[in-house]
Amino acid sequence: MTEQEVLSDINDELFALLTETAGIQQFLDELALIAARRLSTTGDVSCAITLVRRRRAGTLAASDDVGRHADEFQNRFSEGPCLEAAETQRPVYCADTSTDTRWPAYLGKLDSSRVRSILGVSFPLDDSGRAALNLYCPRPDGFPPASVQAAEALAEAASSSLRFALRAATTGEEQHHLEAALASRRTINTAAGIIMFQNKCSQDEAFAILQRASSSRNMKLRLVAERVIRSASERS
Repeated sequence: MTEQEVLSDINDELFALLTETAGIQQFLDELALIAARRLSTTGDVSCAITLVRRRRAGTLAASDDVGRHADEFQNRFSEGPCLEAAETQRPVYCADTSTDTRWPAYLGKLDSSRVRSILGVSFPLDDSGRAALNLYCPRPDGFPPASVQAAEALAEAASSSLRFALRAATTGEEQHHLEAALASRRTINTAAGIIMFQNKCSQDEAFAILQRASSSRNMKLRLVAERVIRSASERS
């Protein structure tokens, strides 16, 4: 299959996705799954999609928990290859998270046994904000030049669909849900960071603590997170 045929095939799949999904979140979730599937040769690539608006970054969707956690970790530390890709509008590649020194705060806390190489590729979004397609692999050197080119082609093909979805979201109730979801996610991430610091535990353990508190108190996870943040502020 030629490069043009590959791009045509991707565009057909994305158009069908855009017209068949029920809302923006389902579209984004499916887009992350498509990217992970198309850019993985052994089924071990995870994908997440980051949107940066008004200097705030949020993870819109992810193909699995590995991609979501690695992505949200970047947003928490405000540094990493994917955020840099979104800001600079060029691909950023980390071939080995255990030896790369460019993002010390982020890579110093990242679990390199689960994420060993990272590729960030930007979406051209005009004035809709900045976004990146973020790919994570448990192997070093997981994205050779051919994979980088394939990721750029996928991002280019998906950019028009993503722009359309984001524009649609800004004109109706979907926008409210998107902004609320990003705000809620940032609150939960902040609370998890506080718990990690206080208990010297991992990110997964911090999320588990929040989830147990939410279940035992019959409260929404966001409300539990807000209480954690408020309590920490009062003690400081």
